Order: sequence, then C-alpha cells, then structure tokens
Amino acid sequence: MSDARVAIVGGGAAGLVAAIASARAGACVTLLEAGSRVGRKILASGNGRCNLTNTAAAPDAYNAPGFVAPVLAEFPCEAVVAFFRDLGLLTYADDEGRVYPVTNAANSVLDVLRLECALLGVEERFGFEAARIERSDDGFIVRSREGGASQAGAVIVASGGGASVLESLGHAREPLWPVLVPLATDTRSIRGLSGVRVRCAGHILDSTGARVASERGELLFRDYGVSGIMILDLSRVALPGLTLSLDFFPDIDPAGMERLLSERIDRLGWRSAGTFFSGMLHTRIAQAVLRVAEVPLDTPATSLDAPALARLLKDFSLPITGTGDPAQAQVTRGGARLDGFDPATMESRLAPGVFAAGEVLDVDGRCGGFNLHWAWTSGIVAGRGAAARAAEPAA
Repeated sequence: MSDARVAIVGGGAAGLVAAIASARAGACVTLLEAGSRVGRKILASGNGRCNLTNTAAAPDAYNAPGFVAPVLAEFPCEAVVAFFRDLGLLTYADDEGRVYPVTNAANSVLDVLRLECALLGVEERFGFEAARIERSDDGFIVRSREGGASQAGAVIVASGGGASVLESLGHAREPLWPVLVPLATDTRSIRGLSGVRVRCAGHILDSTGARVASERGELLFRDYGVSGIMILDLSRVALPGLTLSLDFFPDIDPAGMERLLSERIDRLGWRSAGTFFSGMLHTRIAQAVLRVAEVPLDTPATSLDAPALARLLKDFSLPITGTGDPAQAQVTRGGARLDGFDPATMESRLAPGVFAAGEVLDVDGRCGGFNLHWAWTSGIVAGRGAAARAAEPAA
C-alpha cells in the first residue's frame, strides 16, 4: 500500500473525480462523505440526465474567469469527454453544446465513477461530517463532528459546506446565496400568467436603468415570478431591488416595433384591443400588456397608442423581490475566498498540502454543464496535486 495518503472531504462530483485522479497518481485515498451515499447531486443534475459539460466551456462563463482560466486551459470540454470515455461512458452534444451521456441517465455517470473508485481501491467512509482540519507531524488530521478522525499527508476539501472546515486553517469565505434559481418578482402585472412560456430577451437593470446583464431564451411565468434557463442564468446577478425588463420581440428594434404596431392598427383596426394581438402574442401575455397599459379589452383597435404599446412590448418591467424556492437552486454562490488558493494547482496558500475543488470555492458558472465542468476539472487538478504533495517526505 502506498505511503502517500490523501483524504477527500465530500463525495460529490469534484470529490469522486479527485479520488480517481489521486489514486491513479499512486495515493491511498479515503473519501469522507457526510451522507449515506456518494454522488446524490449528480443524479439530480440535468433533470436526471446529467449535463456533464459544454462544448463552449470557457472562463467567461464563470464569475471568476481569471481564477478558472488555468484549469480550463488544461482541461477543455474535449478533455472532460475523453476522461469519461476512458471510464466507459459514451456521450453526445446537443445543438446548444450541452454534453449528456448517450443513455440520457445521470446514474450512468455516477456508475462509471463509482466503478473506477472501486477498481482503484478508494476507501469510502459514510456518515463522516468533517468539522475541522488539524496539522500533524506527518500531514493533517480531518476530524468529524461525531469524533471520528482521518489521517492523511494531504487533504482535498470538495464539499459544498466545506468552507467552514477550511476556516479552521485560516481561510476566509464569502457568504452563501442561491444562484441558477427562479426569480421572485412583483406579480401584479403578471397575474394569470403562471404556466405560460414565451421566448424573449431579459435584461437586468440597475436603479439608473443601465443594463447589468442580458440573456435570450425561453421564460416560464410562475405564480411567484419567473423561471426558465434564461432566468436561471440571470439570477447570478439579479439581486432584490433590481429590475427584470422583458423584451418580447428582441429581433425588432424599438422604431420597428412602433412601425409594426402602427401598420397593424391600420390593417386590423376593426378588431378590439382584446383581439388586436391575436397571431402575434400569447393571449394571456397580450391581456397582461393591455392591463399594464390600462387599456380595456373592448377598446377599438383604432384607438390604441402604438408608441406606448411598443415601449411595453420592448420593456415589460418586473421589479425583483428575491429568489423563488432556494431549494430549487442548482448552485450556491460564495464559499472559500479564491485569493487563498493557487488557481494552477487548487492548493491552499495558507496550508500547503490542503487543496480545494468544486463548489467549496467561490466559483459558479452558467447553466448548461459549466458547473459540473468546473467540478470535474478542478477535482482532477486537486487530486493530482494532493497525491504529489502526500508523496513528499515529511519535513
């Protein structure tokens, strides 16, 4: 058995891949998991299909592009696909670059990871909720809240809640808050729209009306606000007090929108306001627009104010009040501060021999496989580094 011992806190995506990388590099690996099984989040990812990476994986898809750049340069999408192919997993990419297992089943991803861990002799300890890391004469001791301990020459923290464990070594952390989550908004103007889907553009505006972020895609109205992939991506910057501006016709500029409505009034002036948008806009959205414009449904179309309606269709504003159910969040922003780690190796600058990977760090990416891509790649880097550090003779 190797004298190089690596303990990994957290049996999620990053932890499992880190275990494989460390074991392949010759280390004796112990995986410390607080729950009763590993990889639970993997099974839930991608609506149970596991969107494991994206062909467009690049630093600008993350909140900390400078920090993730070295890892992504070494491990682009092709490297992640190759890593899993080596484990026996076949994959495909959809039209938007999202990579899935050909089985369209997340358990296929977890299965190949667990099988490889078993082949490499990775020890799994369940019910081990890490509380702190202590330095010892020959490395580190990870202590659990229940009184358990695990001795290792190097430690990788790869648990979402592991930032508190890293605090025992002096690492600061950023507050945690949910991202990639539906948004709660003022609902007065969208009353009756719950369940309606629309393809549009969304812009997050600050108090001055300046754009903070923009996305395009499908939006789903909910009784508390809005959801959909576009909204999940916008939630990364959508704080309470900001405004979500919806553009129902993003391919038509404001002048063109006003011109279109004016021509429509000329051509369809015999209609009422309630039927004016038929063939152009979902009926319930049209009713919401007219309600905000304070136009009764029985108003003759010839009386409609084209400029005012054009402005509403291009800027349907929803004040943001918070997030939807935090339990629906795909990712949590915050965690261990990045200035405490070397982005090339994932090693702690404060405690050499301790590494971090995945969601324990203050790194989050867009929807579409980017967060799992970070988990896999940072896990590989940390795993290799930890194995090398653990193999060094004790000082």
